Amino acid sequence: MKRQPQLARADLLQALALAGGDSERQRRYAGLLDFVERPVVLRATAWRIVQPVINAFAVAGPARSPLAEPAAADRLQAPLFAITACRRLDLPAEASEAARPDALTDAQCAPRERHGEAPFVPLVRRTRLWPALKRSLLEVHPRGVDLPRLLRELARAQAVRRLPARRRANWGGELVVVWDRARHLQPYQNDFAAIFADLRQQRGDAGCTLWLVDGSPQQILQRWPAHASASRRRDATRAAAMPPPAPGSRVLILSDAGALAGWTQAIRDWSDFARRLVAGGAQPVFWAPLAPAQIEVELARRARVFCLQPRGDLRRQRGRLADDEQRQAEQARLVALRERLLARMAFCIRVEPALLRALRGITPATASEPALEALVWNHQPVVYDSLVSRAVAAAHVARYRQDFEQLAAAEQLAALEQTLHIHAWRGRATEAIELLVWQAHARDEAKAAAAALVGEAERWFAALGARASQAGRVDEQLRQYARDLLARNATDFAWVSANSRALSPVWVASGEKVAPAGLQPEHLLQAISDRDDCNNLRQLAYELGVQPQGLMLYCGERPAGPAHSRLGSPLLARRLLVSEGPAGPTGVLDPDPSGRPQLVAPLASLADPARPLTVTAGQHSYLIRRVERPTWAQEIGRDAHGLYAIVKIPGQPRKASGRTKAVVQRLRYIEAGHFRMGSQNPSPSALTTKARNIQ
Repeated sequence: MKRQPQLARADLLQALALAGGDSERQRRYAGLLDFVERPVVLRATAWRIVQPVINAFAVAGPARSPLAEPAAADRLQAPLFAITACRRLDLPAEASEAARPDALTDAQCAPRERHGEAPFVPLVRRTRLWPALKRSLLEVHPRGVDLPRLLRELARAQAVRRLPARRRANWGGELVVVWDRARHLQPYQNDFAAIFADLRQQRGDAGCTLWLVDGSPQQILQRWPAHASASRRRDATRAAAMPPPAPGSRVLILSDAGALAGWTQAIRDWSDFARRLVAGGAQPVFWAPLAPAQIEVELARRARVFCLQPRGDLRRQRGRLADDEQRQAEQARLVALRERLLARMAFCIRVEPALLRALRGITPATASEPALEALVWNHQPVVYDSLVSRAVAAAHVARYRQDFEQLAAAEQLAALEQTLHIHAWRGRATEAIELLVWQAHARDEAKAAAAALVGEAERWFAALGARASQAGRVDEQLRQYARDLLARNATDFAWVSANSRALSPVWVASGEKVAPAGLQPEHLLQAISDRDDCNNLRQLAYELGVQPQGLMLYCGERPAGPAHSRLGSPLLARRLLVSEGPAGPTGVLDPDPSGRPQLVAPLASLADPARPLTVTAGQHSYLIRRVERPTWAQEIGRDAHGLYAIVKIPGQPRKASGRTKAVVQRLRYIEAGHFRMGSQNPSPSALTTKARNIQ
């Protein structure tokens, strides 16, 4: 019996090319080649995208004569994508129970200092402040000629041009204290409270009146002591206006005189208030948390102004700001110092007024500027708005921590030392997180000096991860802590990536569905598998496919039809991790066991080739990237079988007619993946003795 020759695909292509205009022969050969007729509208325009009948994206060229040479193909801008890389994850080995860190206990979360609170450091030490404060408030009365001084001058043969007068200073008269409780002055409230407490102790309560205001003398909060007639009313502590004090009274004003309020009307209100006091015979005395360079000349003319400055004298100031040009120059100088202080505190989880003052005193440039505390405290939205503390907001954390990296190693170490000292009275979690954040951005020489402290923080955080990974344990307090921690610091890619192994269990404990950028897929999978609620999920087979709306996930078999194109090989996993770009967040996708298709990513998320999509399933991570038509192909598209490219090869001219017929070859894209090669039970004569995973 004769054996029929088997036609190769190249022979069929040649036969199809020689068919000429015989439509019957063309359809017969096309059927043998599995070609599908696709009507395409051709126009004599540039290369463009058309939509075939099988919902595949393709490119068609302009109509040209058979003898014309093929023109250079333009690059296609089409939403076509494919798996371009596959990586096998190095999952950590299952650690023994002895090697696992012990779960964190409540005693390990307690603060190191358990008695009292962090020490208060005043702007000016009491031994320096009190003599100057007393001199500024004493009433001086003349008591005739100072005869001893006159005799001394005559004995020295000095010309007496004015008779020396004797003066007597006392606490007599009424003392009015105006205490500014504005929100932006929160860092100085302990200083104001200490000053008022010393006044009451040294002078007594007789003849002393306290007015609490909110940023302006017109915004009165409280009067102490309250009027006897008003004590029976419901609003006994409220007052509509501040009555003028008696002539000769001293009015102590503890305020910034509007210099740090951020609006010019506050400066005018305090200046008008001083003018009214002087017109009524009273003597206003300002003690402001400012440097001499921030004192207004107009205010210094109407009142006695002193600076609560830790470095420098405590004498009366004459003022230095007289015009807008000087004010703008001083403001620009303070803004530069404020940015440096914000960079210094960027690694801190929380910054109380005591810590803010300690950080300001690290370098001489910032130590002599007490106004920086209010400028940082009131710098929203760069810092969080809280009543008791401040911290750099999540939207600005990455920027200021990059600025922290530029600081000198000595300055970074000093900032860490001050932070640990103040936070010794807080929980151990604050110290541990701040140490790890500091370690991710500090210079190498600074890290070497604090290696022991960082190692202790890493062990503490590993114990926190062990507690978060405890099977079946749902700790609501830990969940709230994890959510707050990640919400404030998730944008710090350097810190997240450096602590991926320890942060992954904390993220799982938070219950969130989107992990911050920087957490490694292998660490996330390990943290997820450590939870009982994750192990209850069944391991199912899934397929990735392409539909017009984007990348889809199918449980089981992919639906048939040209509109459902396959992408990659089948997957076997419990959950999928999907991340956009190398520095994008990672989402957790729970496949639907009922078999309904799920959208993994829309086409718009794959439009940028620089931000590929990463899908992690089981022990493999797949990189899905947008692809473009190569220059050697005349067409690229996707059908039910996947991605393809068409190459047209010019044919030889025929002897009879002289016409040429191009040979069309369709190429299939083999996507990156893995398969198992070899025999599970190899025979002794087999070359492959062990089954291996091939990528």
